Amino acid sequence: MSRTIRTLCKTLDHVAGNNEAAAIAVMRAAEAVSDQLLKQQLLNVIHRLNVDATLLQAARHEIASEGLKRA
Repeated sequence: MSRTIRTLCKTLDHVAGNNEAAAIAVMRAAEAVSDQLLKQQLLNVIHRLNVDATLLQAARHEIASEGLKRA
């Protein structure tokens, strides 16, 4: 696997991890909010962060798999 592919995989892992950590932080904030509209908006943000993290992890897996095939 080339250095570029390894770097890209590490970056995707890092960004996905940041999205997951942000989702947890927003979830804690949502629990403390009494305004139902704001709470729903925060829950939507949490969902999008988790979906994006999943997509990033899938892209990382695909890139790593292609990199190994070429090696």
